[in-house]
Amino acid sequence: MVFFPLLSFTQDGERVLRQYYQGFPFTEGIYLTMEDFRQNKPTFTQDFERRGSQLYLHDDSLKKMILVSPKKIWGYSQVDNIYISYEDAYWRLINLGRLSHFSAIFVSTYQTVDAYGFPVERSSKRMEHLFLDFKSGKVKQLTYENLEKYFKEEPMQYEAFKKLKRKKQQDLILALKAYNELNPIYFLEGE
Repeated sequence: MVFFPLLSFTQDGERVLRQYYQGFPFTEGIYLTMEDFRQNKPTFTQDFERRGSQLYLHDDSLKKMILVSPKKIWGYSQVDNIYISYEDAYWRLINLGRLSHFSAIFVSTYQTVDAYGFPVERSSKRMEHLFLDFKSGKVKQLTYENLEKYFKEEPMQYEAFKKLKRKKQQDLILALKAYNELNPIYFLEGE
């Protein structure tokens, strides 16, 4: 379902507060804080680029592109997609709303012993579904238990949520989308 934008003017009369809808025209740039993101006002808006999974920003004094550490920023917007900095990497928000869904890949390394008795380092990858609470800014794992407190705020949705039989990831993602439809978020648009 696509939402039609709702308008309300800010005090300065120049920027407009609009309900988020798919294809929302985010201002491209790098957000230092979540508050920058909430206001759709990136700190850096020029001369940045993504190369693979890395983000680079042009440094005028050095006249070259420098690597941006995920630990130093909240995230960035590029081509109407929002990427959040989490666990030393950038992850695209898949479903934006009061509870914004994203998935992340975690790499675990561990030591084991090979057939000849030599220590060998191995690694394994796992993908986790997570969500960002738009109000608090906290990231949580997408589980039935973590979603339940939000659904308790919506009595009609909570009854349907309690009836989830399988409680599989796909069902939780669909429930999260339904929750977001009743709990829209708003961003500033315009200059």
